[in-house]
Amino acid sequence: MSLALELVRSAGRMAQLSISANLGRFRHWPSREVLIDEPLALAEGKTSKLRRIYAKATANMWDGPAVFRDAMQKHGGIQLEREKRIALSYPISMLMWGELGAWIVSAELTERLDDADARMAASSQVFDEARHFYILRDYLAALHVPTPPLDPYFAAAARSLLADRDLTVKLLAMQILAEGTAQAIFSFLGDNHIEPVLSEILPYIERDEARHVGLGILHLPARVGRLAPAERKRIARKIHGIGDLFAATQVRYIKYYRQLGVEPQNLFRRADRILCNLSGKLGNVPGTDQPYFRTFDPDAPDYQRNLDRFMPPNGAPETPLSRLVNRVVEVGARFLPA
Repeated sequence: MSLALELVRSAGRMAQLSISANLGRFRHWPSREVLIDEPLALAEGKTSKLRRIYAKATANMWDGPAVFRDAMQKHGGIQLEREKRIALSYPISMLMWGELGAWIVSAELTERLDDADARMAASSQVFDEARHFYILRDYLAALHVPTPPLDPYFAAAARSLLADRDLTVKLLAMQILAEGTAQAIFSFLGDNHIEPVLSEILPYIERDEARHVGLGILHLPARVGRLAPAERKRIARKIHGIGDLFAATQVRYIKYYRQLGVEPQNLFRRADRILCNLSGKLGNVPGTDQPYFRTFDPDAPDYQRNLDRFMPPNGAPETPLSRLVNRVVEVGARFLPA
């Protein structure tokens, strides 16, 4: 299949999912009322009862507010010029909203999964996602820059995932696709030492994310095995569409990663490796030779050549394919509600 034809099909899937997501019950997600002007972990005075309960519930795990507070004190706050703070706010806010979505999904899995062990795993994840959301929200507030608007592709993917009542879709899209991608972004930002406070925080979150992926890997095969072939194919199409939307967000964020002085190719390669590994553990859709979501093997002979065509490295001129992809993605973003 040619790259141009695949791009057209991908655009069709993204358009279909985006329209349905922005008509569903999560069309107004997320509410910006949860944002704050100052980091809660640094604020004086009393915290809410819910936050105190949350702090007690996580006392035997790692303490998010304490980790954030200690990192801020150790490094004297966030020492980063304003232009880079603005650029960093885009991936951080995306990750923060993603953790809020994962919090909602893990709570639903805790309530609705039939398997007791899977429900136990989901229950522990609820506390993890809450901790991640709050620490990223504190960090975003500490950047002291305007919170970026939600990327329309990310919004469509998250709203579609949240609104879908099928737990198999939620497990595949959140526990595998979203968590695997987030794991790659967290490690990429941390390993590049973009900002010392962030580098202190991210390893804690990375360890949690790696554990969350395990729920999907261990529970999904038996669950999918009980489905009819037509249902498996329908789910695979939905997951492909959500994956396309997540990828489109990262294409739009290339400019922010470059403003931070890092090479976006390295992020895409890292994400591809993680997702390729997860896809291999899941196997193909039963009765087909197709995976549940699209992956690109970084060890394939033509991987780097295709990556250079799709996303030329820093300083290299655009290619016809990269111009086409960027144009299609930006035009689509103008027509999608955020």
